[in-house]
Amino acid sequence: LAVGFLIALPHAHAAEWEIDYAASTLGFETAVLGSPISGAFGEWSANITFDTADLENAAVSVAIETATADTGDSSRDSSLAGPDWFATKAHPRATLVGTSFRQTSEGTFEMDADLTIRDQTNSITLPFTLEETAAGTRATGAVTIQRTDFGVGQGDFLTGNTVSLDVTISIDIAASPTLEQRPAE
Repeated sequence: LAVGFLIALPHAHAAEWEIDYAASTLGFETAVLGSPISGAFGEWSANITFDTADLENAAVSVAIETATADTGDSSRDSSLAGPDWFATKAHPRATLVGTSFRQTSEGTFEMDADLTIRDQTNSITLPFTLEETAAGTRATGAVTIQRTDFGVGQGDFLTGNTVSLDVTISIDIAASPTLEQRPAE
């Protein structure tokens, strides 16, 4: 249930950011019968406008193809696509839209966002950190949600007896300013 989750990147005035999808992950973790299970979404896209000096004008929107949830177990992944979980035929996408941003300390931020899964929208707060790297900027963060708040886990899975109600969504996003936004060298 990784949605993702999402980002922000510094040092360009209302900059648009280009994501390195091959170096980025929208992940999730829960527990089945007490054993941790983790996975990631294979297909997602994000539009990011972010400047640490202009958080009021920051914008993040993410679309996640729910059928691409991959836990490394084909049987479990097929179940995730089914009607009890993501119901991907009726609800092929989850979305995350940032509504406000704030800096909490040097290099650390929070994004309030509306997360929609299975057409059920709830507000979340995603704390994240930004780190400058040789390749650009990396944003990492995580937030724990209750899956049933989004209708994920129907029938026998409404309780946490088999599958935990808590799902941790994580982001690890590598990005850099688009060519038009890069500073002159």
